Amino acid sequence: MAVFGSPRDGARTGEPSANRLTGRQRESKVLEILCWLETPDCSGSSPAQDRISGVQDETRETWGIRTRYCKRHSRVYVTQQYPLPPGTAPLGADSPEGGTCSSRASSVRDTWETGAGREGTRALTAGRGLGWRGELSLSHVSAAIAIAFLPGMDIAHFFLDGNTDAVEFCPYDSYNHVLAASTYTLQEGDNTSRSGSIVLFNVNASSGQLDLLHCLESTGIFDIKWSPVEANIGRPLLAQADSDGYVKVHGLESSSDGPEDKGLVLRERTSEKISCSMCLCLDWNPSATSIVVGLSDGSVSLLSRSETELEIEQEWKAHDFELWAASFDTQQPHLIYTGSDDCKFSCWDVRDCPSKSVFRNSKEHKMGVCCITKSITDPNVILTGSYDERIRVWDIRSISKPADQSSICLGGGVWRIKQHPHIPGLVLAACMHNGFALVDLRGEEIKIVETYNRHGSLAYGADWQKGGSEEGKRENMVIATCSFYDRLVRIWTPQCNIFADPIHS
Repeated sequence: MAVFGSPRDGARTGEPSANRLTGRQRESKVLEILCWLETPDCSGSSPAQDRISGVQDETRETWGIRTRYCKRHSRVYVTQQYPLPPGTAPLGADSPEGGTCSSRASSVRDTWETGAGREGTRALTAGRGLGWRGELSLSHVSAAIAIAFLPGMDIAHFFLDGNTDAVEFCPYDSYNHVLAASTYTLQEGDNTSRSGSIVLFNVNASSGQLDLLHCLESTGIFDIKWSPVEANIGRPLLAQADSDGYVKVHGLESSSDGPEDKGLVLRERTSEKISCSMCLCLDWNPSATSIVVGLSDGSVSLLSRSETELEIEQEWKAHDFELWAASFDTQQPHLIYTGSDDCKFSCWDVRDCPSKSVFRNSKEHKMGVCCITKSITDPNVILTGSYDERIRVWDIRSISKPADQSSICLGGGVWRIKQHPHIPGLVLAACMHNGFALVDLRGEEIKIVETYNRHGSLAYGADWQKGGSEEGKRENMVIATCSFYDRLVRIWTPQCNIFADPIHS
């Protein structure tokens, strides 16, 4: 990750997704997007107009389907372009009630035009061909359409006031809807400085919400992590590693003003100056009593945490260059894994002081090591990501000599790896210059099952929303991603059936 950025500009407001999820999401390869507009009633009032503030004549286009709203005539025009995306059926032959169908130049496009008319909403669906069916009952509906796409759909997005480098869903059951995003922006000039922030959002995928809850200004932040649920410490804690060499721990609390869901804030609990070098990454141990920190000079710091303070327990020189990855072994928390721009993947036993090197692999990674994560289901497996564009699966049964069991090229530097909270072997990867990828590690061959490329710059942050279970709940399919220079956070759902075993593309 480059430590450069463009100067901050004025704050941008959040923008809702062009389409809203209906709440009913079909297994048959479709995701219904509901876009409805309500006409004035006989009194001339129009309660829905506030929901589409600022909309005049507007055109939206996604996956070959163009929606145009003409305010003057209170009509919606839906045009499906050809060739269609794989798996997308053309529009049906029968027109909806109250509307007309135009098949002008049908080899190029089909157009639906819906005008003022009947009460109720007609939704366009797919699977067994596209047709119309009743979906909602709304009075004075001028035009209501649901455009059927393949899944892998955007839910909402938000532009931040800084270069966005990390997103983390809160893992605690009562706060699964809370998403934290961090920013890092280099302000160049005579007096170079680095600024940043942590922004909290409320995420409700079923209603298409990505609402700003709280913004905490800071120096430039490289990494954030929520405290582990198994630590059983009550309210969630969020730790940050920043460019001034500090580690800070914030508590998630309710503010005195506003309802609890809308009044969540971060309040600093403890802070410690770790080094004159920049703090690049961090990780909690399972009991939330220790935090490991990787530094820009290649050093590692091990901190002990209490309610009132952070204290440095150990420091050692682990690598020759920037240390981008530091991670506890969740089953054996006396072991810490580190990775660096020196292309080395190392393990340390912190029961000794100074920490003893358990292994150091300098042959497999052809470029710097960006991320390391222990499998949450298999105690013998570790995953690493590298600038060399490969995600690697390591067998650590021989801890002194781990085996590079398998790998796959993702087409971009693998900056972050996140495992699905319930499905073993399914990981989400942020691939820098090549967007995001869902990777199936199950079976004899590693497979890329889906990619997501709707960000406009470096893909750095990614996470799954926690909560729900493996039993097909949609919460498990909600993903947050962020990109650096376009300062964008997106919420979306994948296309593939992630509950299949194994996943098939």
